[in-house]
Amino acid sequence: MVTHTVEEMAAFVEKAYEYAREQGKDTAIAGFNDPGGRFVEGELYMFAYDLGGNTLAHPFQPDLLGKNRLDTTDADGTAFIRDLISTAQSGGGFVRYLYLDPADNNKTKPKLSYVMMVDRDWIIGSGVYGWNEEDPFIRQGGDPGVRGDLKSYVEEGIAYARKHGKTAALREFNDTNGTFVRGNRYIYAYDYQGTTLALPFQPRLIGTNLSGLRDAFGVATNRIQSLLAQQGGGFVFLHYHNPAHTMAVEPKMSYVSPVDDTWWLGAGIYLN
Repeated sequence: MVTHTVEEMAAFVEKAYEYAREQGKDTAIAGFNDPGGRFVEGELYMFAYDLGGNTLAHPFQPDLLGKNRLDTTDADGTAFIRDLISTAQSGGGFVRYLYLDPADNNKTKPKLSYVMMVDRDWIIGSGVYGWNEEDPFIRQGGDPGVRGDLKSYVEEGIAYARKHGKTAALREFNDTNGTFVRGNRYIYAYDYQGTTLALPFQPRLIGTNLSGLRDAFGVATNRIQSLLAQQGGGFVFLHYHNPAHTMAVEPKMSYVSPVDDTWWLGAGIYLN
């Protein structure tokens, strides 16, 4: 049986998110429901629900397709479908529950899933059946306080941009001695075409298009963040250069949100 890390699971879901946004709902759902397709890797497979709890994709339980599972509970009484939906609506994240593992004779096991909202009206996710609670992806990336602080930081930047205007805001965001550079935490900005507007520790990239950038896990980091911003914002896991560690590439959780219909802001914490 192939097992995966939480890091690999997050990348798997994010690549599926890119596919869904690029290919459209019908094509994506057909792909997710193919048990022999690209979106099944060992224990990893994609599931999808609409916001009412109707099953859209479940490759190893096709009998569930079209059924409403909103009030379905696991063996511990957890209404996990409701939890999956509410977590996706809050920007995406992790949900714990008990579920069948198709890669291990359908045994019921503790499962950790990562979910994302797609186009504001349906969700996707995948899960792993063995994980370490001390994994930084879970310990920091799933911490409500950490997530709340990161979201507030980005919202502070958005408020500044709307008050002072784009030119003044970008000048401030790009100033390594400015008010928005706090240790290895900083605001970055792009337009929806992928042009770099603010990146204080990599000034040579200002004005360049990074829409095709992919990290070591194959995640189209800037493209996914741009798509998330277009649908109102959310959290994403990626790998990027850490200015506190001589620009070494490290795992990171970011939050992104639109300033207006032309550009967006993001900020992240390094998971270590």
